[in-house]
Amino acid sequence: MDKLDQEILNWIADHTGDAALSAQIANAEVGRRDYMRTGFFVYLKIPDGLTAADATLKPVCPHIDSSDLMDGAGCTLFLRNGFLHYLEIYARGGFFPESLGQWQLRKAD
Repeated sequence: MDKLDQEILNWIADHTGDAALSAQIANAEVGRRDYMRTGFFVYLKIPDGLTAADATLKPVCPHIDSSDLMDGAGCTLFLRNGFLHYLEIYARGGFFPESLGQWQLRKAD
């Protein structure tokens, strides 16, 4: 898993406060990572047997600050039936490089 993806997922686990989601994130692997020039779609796989998160859960996702990004970036974690589905990482106005040199995650405004 890309370091940015892992840090984002860990941040979400720390800030969302759902034990089932945290367990899924701890066991997640990347099935596919698609680069779209404005960001990424990171499709996640988890092993069978994990508990579903609350179906109404909306994970808290960070804002991404980096000197490599014109206006920073955001992300959204999508669940399907309480299980990890994919993480979308997107530039806020402009291009998202395939690799960020450095970044910081913070609570979105």
